[in-house]
Amino acid sequence: MLAVFAVTGYVAINNIVSEQSRIQQRSISPVYSLVNRELLEPLHIATTFAETITLGPLLQEPVNPDDILTQLARMQQRLDLTFFVALEKQRKQLLSDGRQFDLIEGKVFWYFQALESDKTILADLGQVGDVHLYFDVKIFDDNGELLGIVGVGKRIKSFVESFAQYKQQFGHDFMFVNETNQIILTSLPNLQVTGEIIPELQNLPGLKDTGLDINNLDSEIISLNAHDVLVSEIGIPQLNWRLLLLTPLESRQAKLTKTFAINAALASSGIIVLITAMFMGFVAYKRHLEKSVEIDELTGLANRRYLQRRYQELKHRAKSVCLVVVDLDHFKKVNDTFGHNAGDKVLQETGKILSAMLRADDTVCRWGGEEFVMLIHDLPEDRCVSLIERAREALAAQSIQYDGRDISFTASFGFSMGKPTEQLSKLLANADVALYESKKQGRNQASRYRE
Repeated sequence: MLAVFAVTGYVAINNIVSEQSRIQQRSISPVYSLVNRELLEPLHIATTFAETITLGPLLQEPVNPDDILTQLARMQQRLDLTFFVALEKQRKQLLSDGRQFDLIEGKVFWYFQALESDKTILADLGQVGDVHLYFDVKIFDDNGELLGIVGVGKRIKSFVESFAQYKQQFGHDFMFVNETNQIILTSLPNLQVTGEIIPELQNLPGLKDTGLDINNLDSEIISLNAHDVLVSEIGIPQLNWRLLLLTPLESRQAKLTKTFAINAALASSGIIVLITAMFMGFVAYKRHLEKSVEIDELTGLANRRYLQRRYQELKHRAKSVCLVVVDLDHFKKVNDTFGHNAGDKVLQETGKILSAMLRADDTVCRWGGEEFVMLIHDLPEDRCVSLIERAREALAAQSIQYDGRDISFTASFGFSMGKPTEQLSKLLANADVALYESKKQGRNQASRYRE
């Protein structure tokens, strides 16, 4: 008899837990697309915007706001997000809806709070009357000096609409909580941000005086609006946030708290693994995009964007650098005489020869037109001079066959030696001065910049 009761009890409990697990699985699967669409996608757009924005206009005084506002408005129209640029030197903020503000300390709190933070990417709420969630990304110049903050904003109302659809379909609530346990986003109407006051997790009626650790609520059961709910906690490391998924429990299921909590904990672990996999996929896709925009399509060499990033990397580990500017002599004459297809072949051959001269850890890029730049690090000056001379001689000795004719070409070289702590623009300017000296001497020469 005891055995019959034991088996019956086991089956009953197993059925309840299994059914609850199936409900839980059906509800959390869409969470992945929800997090990706509502949070990771605008975050990715913000970081991409920060990496691709043209810094030239930001360094000019005075700034022409109309040009920047026009670009921001186009991006808002295309992506249906609010874009902004906050300039540190000019202390001015420009938004894609045409508004612009002076960044005055004591009046514009978000900007100066961001300056005090050591984080490069931040998330905050702003815009009284029509609250937005903003993803802010700091941008710096070659010297590591702050140029300002750029980013995107998304209306809280758009989040609420998406959350309402999810809740209607799956019957679950959720809260996005930041590192200070403020409830930034939620499907619970009485906790949604509508003004300047942001609800705090510790003030929830179901958590007050419970003794629960609000920093670790995974698998806990709390009372919410007179109903018991199971909390599943999912980390969002990109923002240092947590997603609290609130699963309703019937009173009879609450009696099985420990058994069900273990089952939910296993499900939550799976979610964490999948969220991590999504994040790694996001990073890999981002690197793929970076690589695709850092390659010169004609020559297959790196372009100036890659060289600028590579120079920043060398700042942290190289002791010396040699920057070489290479300019093909009378290249216009090649195009005029033989045609642009022949000119393209000369550019491709030049890229191959220059690449063959360098070590695997050095860089050659097509800077633009018929100009190339070589970045060599930690090589004594005499060896740099020897390498440059070999490259010059190899180009002068080379000719290509095009349409049954031989095309010979030469190049002029200018180079400067320095430390990677110096500005890249300074070394380039010095190498250009040396290049001009080579051209004055009759071209097909190599000259070093000397102060």
